[in-house]
Amino acid sequence: MVFADKEGRRIHAQVGEQLIKQFEGKLTEGDARVIQLFKLYDAMGDYRTTAHPYKIGFYQTTFVGPADDFPSEVPEKYLVNYSDIIDGKLDNKCLVG
Repeated sequence: MVFADKEGRRIHAQVGEQLIKQFEGKLTEGDARVIQLFKLYDAMGDYRTTAHPYKIGFYQTTFVGPADDFPSEVPEKYLVNYSDIIDGKLDNKCLVG
């Protein structure tokens, strides 16, 4: 998944397979959330979900709660255009899934 802050900066985040049930329903697309007690990893690979050099990983003790003062408008997601995939004009800062 990709998180965005109120300025629109994005960072990749992932929940390990063993923690999926714990966070199920707490991370819904489009909702503003506060995330506390997480770890940062180096983001590696040619195709990453964001240009950010790090990604967020969740612990069993990671807190996810509502963000009451988050702005209502956040820039749209990055998604590569399908025609760019077909034409071979891929940008490695965009995730193609």
